[in-house]
Amino acid sequence: MTTLKILLDENIPTTVLWWLITEGHDVLMVRDVGLSGRSDEALNAYLHRERRVLITLDLDFSDPIKLPVGNGRIVLHPDVTDGELIRRMLRHFFARGLPRPGELYVVQPDGIARYDNPALP
Repeated sequence: MTTLKILLDENIPTTVLWWLITEGHDVLMVRDVGLSGRSDEALNAYLHRERRVLITLDLDFSDPIKLPVGNGRIVLHPDVTDGELIRRMLRHFFARGLPRPGELYVVQPDGIARYDNPALP
């Protein structure tokens, strides 16, 4: 598995943070970088600047037109808030060799949808 630079949104349980760290990823939480309560645009600008992949439950980030994807985003189905289920979903996602840079994924308990980034050639 490739090591990822990840930013976890405020809505992701801290149990997921610790699991991702033990898996070898470079993980920060939104609150750790002073972005709690800031706009989606400010968060997206940080992601671009720091080349991090966002993991969030916020469906606003599933619109690549409103918020350019940049380094990549993983949007989890918003009804999923259980840390163990999120870990299982991400484990399955990573086992498939995902994410790929610049792509947007919506991950649900029953599957993964990939959306092309219209900003890429």
